[in-house]
Amino acid sequence: MNLEILIVEDEFIVANDLSKTLQKKGYLVTGTVPSVEMAMISIEKKRPNIVLLDIRLRGKLSGIDLAKKLQKIGIPFIYLSANSNKTILDEAKKTKPYGFLVKPFRAKDVLVALEIAAYHHKHSFDYQHQLQSKIEKELSLITLNGTRWEDVFLDVAKAFQVTIPIDYLQIALRSLNTKKNKILGFYRTGHKEFQIIGINELENISNLSKNDLEKVFRDHESSHTTAIYENELLEDLVVKNSLVKLIVDSFHVQSLLEIPIVGDTDHLFTLSFYNKKEKLFGSELLWVLTNLSNRLRTIVLHLTESKLIEENFQEVIPEKRKPILKKKQSEEFNEIIGKSSALLNVFEAIKNVAPMRTSVLVMGESGTGKELIAKSIHKHSGRDHHPLVTVNCAAIPSDLIESILFGHEKGSFTGAAEKRIGKFEQANGGTLFLDEIGEMSLASQVKLLRVLQEKEIEKIGSNVTIPLDVRIIAATNRNLEEEVEAGRFRLDLYYRLHVFPINIPSLKERPEDIPLLVDFFISKFTSKQMRFSSRVLKKMMNYQWPGNIRELENYIERSILMSPHEIIDDLYAPLTKKTANFNVIEGAQILSLEEMEREFILKTLKSSHGKISGKGGAAELLNLPTSTLNSKIKKLGIRKKEIFSEE
Repeated sequence: MNLEILIVEDEFIVANDLSKTLQKKGYLVTGTVPSVEMAMISIEKKRPNIVLLDIRLRGKLSGIDLAKKLQKIGIPFIYLSANSNKTILDEAKKTKPYGFLVKPFRAKDVLVALEIAAYHHKHSFDYQHQLQSKIEKELSLITLNGTRWEDVFLDVAKAFQVTIPIDYLQIALRSLNTKKNKILGFYRTGHKEFQIIGINELENISNLSKNDLEKVFRDHESSHTTAIYENELLEDLVVKNSLVKLIVDSFHVQSLLEIPIVGDTDHLFTLSFYNKKEKLFGSELLWVLTNLSNRLRTIVLHLTESKLIEENFQEVIPEKRKPILKKKQSEEFNEIIGKSSALLNVFEAIKNVAPMRTSVLVMGESGTGKELIAKSIHKHSGRDHHPLVTVNCAAIPSDLIESILFGHEKGSFTGAAEKRIGKFEQANGGTLFLDEIGEMSLASQVKLLRVLQEKEIEKIGSNVTIPLDVRIIAATNRNLEEEVEAGRFRLDLYYRLHVFPINIPSLKERPEDIPLLVDFFISKFTSKQMRFSSRVLKKMMNYQWPGNIRELENYIERSILMSPHEIIDDLYAPLTKKTANFNVIEGAQILSLEEMEREFILKTLKSSHGKISGKGGAAELLNLPTSTLNSKIKKLGIRKKEIFSEE
């Protein structure tokens, strides 16, 4: 099917040239219009597949205003702009365009942008349908007969949490006749685990009296419109709505998605999804929830007709419940250590995207564990019986990229002494993980993009085409939008990879995970029952960890090597100049891990008077096999004269 394109451009010559170019290539142009108002009229007459949209238009409304409308009705768009300065890019990217073309552009640029937009939209559309199917399946499993309404809505919360990032879900039922509210909250404690939050729990959390909370509940007016609130919009809502303010203050949330469901002529049912991070709710979730409204309405109607809700409706205070449970480490993702809200969002993103074929872009600072995320996506996909092949893009010279990625035949170039199977072919049927994609040269990016578009390769020196079925996961610690703006990363490759982005939180964004990580690394490095004192652990949780988990791991290993006691109560400086909260003694020498290990083993050998094996030997003191200790002594270059020398 040929794509139908609407051109919204107030420069006649540009619009006319675009129209001719597109029609020549087989696209159907539904119209060329110069303003937002005329664009909406055109869309009502004929809905296009994609809109080419100039940012600056005649009239009061800009292209960005139109983009917000297109977002709501699910029409993808590509921006056209006479400049690409950071201010415009920042303003435009909030609307999540499918591409960005800077004038003057070549016909080829437009055609490539349209191809990528169509690809991106198809995968987004498939993803939305997958989300909807998952939630529908979960909702269909909910038992309604003979069940308390609180338990029904707990199951509703679990059904949504499979696909929607929720830290706190509020369900409000308002009788339009009596103006009374039934309100209940669900606080996420783990994957598909929630704690029910009523007035008793909120009294403990918020320090408000029960009378004050009852008034907040009674005065609450449920929303009648579907909307996303964050930044200024959420701040305005907090001023107007006491219950929203209570939730925002109590659970430190930064974004809210609300959807109302009319149960019958007397009841309004409102779902309020809260998250501790902003920009997690998008138009695709609004689309999914709107499509699920009939299914939700069926649940509400059943509860109202069966009088499950009407029983004690005037009583807004739920029964006394257990205190909020501590979050558990997810068993499903036991290779990734943590239970924080930020990490649970990542787990949910992995579960949602893993079964799909779509490309994934993993973004995060150095040391946050991006490769673990790639491994987890592969593990939870249907491709896990095929290989996961990792390529470090930063380590590949441009002149070898084709040979390494695509392979070569024997004798195809000087030095090709034997046939080589490329990384793409090795990963066929499985997953190719392109680590540090932001370090790849522009010349290499062109070659990679061509393969992603054509889904086939040819080895160097061969004319045989090899079809590919490879899932791409790319990772970077760079801001690729800034790299695109600086001309160091191709815009078309960025949009090809940026189909499903996953942002990995830094360690400073999830300090509550540090105790779990500490326990994990202690068990990794020693079988002794060692631990950090509460004083040191508190310092560790307050530290910023610029090197993230990798820095924490190195610090723990060094501390284990240096501490003579099972309870580590001394601070050892991390391998960074930013030692802010550790209060390291000035002038203290910072050694490498190998130097620390050498120093500690030498100290132990001296205390055992050079004895290595047997009772009281250094191997026993270090809790190491004798063979391992001998290997370390040899590797570290420890000599007898050092052991027996007088200090």
